[in-house]
Amino acid sequence: MGREHILKLLEDTPEFIDSPVEMNEANFPINIYNGQFLIEHEKSQIKVDGYISYKWLPDSGAYFYGSIQTNEVNIYELRDVNDLKIIVDDIELGSGFIISANFGTSKTDISIKGVLSRKAVLGDNSVSVNKIRFSIPNFKEFYGETIKRITEENIYNSNSRFVLENAKYTITIDKCYNYKELYQSLDENGGYIILYGGELTSKKGLLTFDNSKNIFHCLDIFLSFLNGRTTSTLFLHGIYDDQILWKDYTNQRNKSYKYVQTWSHSDSKNHNKLWEKFSDLWKNEDDKNFLITLINWYVETNGNTDFPEGSIVMAQTALELLYNWWIIEHKKLIIGKDTENINAANKIRLLLSQLNIPYNAPESFISLQKYIKDNKFVDAPEAVVQIRNAIVHSQEEKRKKLNAIDDRVIYEALQLCIWYIEMGLLCILEFSDYYHNRCSIGRNEIEYVPWVKKRNGSETI
Repeated sequence: MGREHILKLLEDTPEFIDSPVEMNEANFPINIYNGQFLIEHEKSQIKVDGYISYKWLPDSGAYFYGSIQTNEVNIYELRDVNDLKIIVDDIELGSGFIISANFGTSKTDISIKGVLSRKAVLGDNSVSVNKIRFSIPNFKEFYGETIKRITEENIYNSNSRFVLENAKYTITIDKCYNYKELYQSLDENGGYIILYGGELTSKKGLLTFDNSKNIFHCLDIFLSFLNGRTTSTLFLHGIYDDQILWKDYTNQRNKSYKYVQTWSHSDSKNHNKLWEKFSDLWKNEDDKNFLITLINWYVETNGNTDFPEGSIVMAQTALELLYNWWIIEHKKLIIGKDTENINAANKIRLLLSQLNIPYNAPESFISLQKYIKDNKFVDAPEAVVQIRNAIVHSQEEKRKKLNAIDDRVIYEALQLCIWYIEMGLLCILEFSDYYHNRCSIGRNEIEYVPWVKKRNGSETI
């Protein structure tokens, strides 16, 4: 089949949105600027010949390097200053501090290394733009709409796009065309690599740097929930009429690579329904804070740490937040003094009753089932609360009980709590489709959420 024929077949297929920053191997530094820049402190300016780069390891962020040749600067005094302004082309890139300084052959020849501790924006970000391109590192693989990528050598097409849209904005996210090779580099080396590119556009008017911050914050929290591990958009490029006006290299919260389980599966067809509800909740300040806190606790408990006992405590704190926000404040299932008297296990049971989840331990959790039977607990909520109490309370008797609990029981109790959190948030977001069940017999089987029942081949909520 000839190239022209293939192009004809794909003429209505949208083109890839490339990431504004590309990486071919994990943890490769991103160049921001090469040349002369200024360090400004109070009324003095120091010329630096060097470069500015975004590094991933050991701590990600924008770093500046260079040499100073002057008799006027007291480098020891500058090292105590935390808000040195870094000026590039007469515009402030950001502020930061010097990490290290080394003298060359003379005391006037000094090499420095520093870090931008707050923002790092190259160009004039006060100018409004009609789209903002961005990159996403360490984000799991999803499939969606068909897109194409045309080069002189090849024509690619794949189901690599998903779109998040609400009344005000459209966010288009495309998986890198060489995702599998990039992910292999990430899996082999750990750390970070760019796996997706995307674009934000407004349905009415232009985008400003300041207003877009809230949109991207919302998107970052949402993507972290999909991912099961913290990820954030990076390297925002403000574009007007196809001209890049500013580039944002500010560091954001991203976790280095680690495989984790999560509820989402590879089909992205229902992401937009979730996004609509999520971004609608985000409009209310209290609901926004609820989403931020709950999802931060969720990804932390889901991080496969070497100390699952701490994750159990955090997971039950997240369940307490779910209970208060959803059951008490929004559903108002309990009011008055009764809200203060209910114990922790009953709070979890009330949550489960809204999710159509039984109180017993899942069939696959044999160790937890045995633990419940041996200790004559009523059900799984009582068991996980007792495990949490043994962890939190440090009396000798509690410590003995904790030491007697098998590691597998701790693991299964944690997975159960994380599952409860996932189901609670998905129900709040009115999700009614398939998901990966971490507690299923086959582990990560795809099935309907518990509040959806299949009857005669059709689903009802």
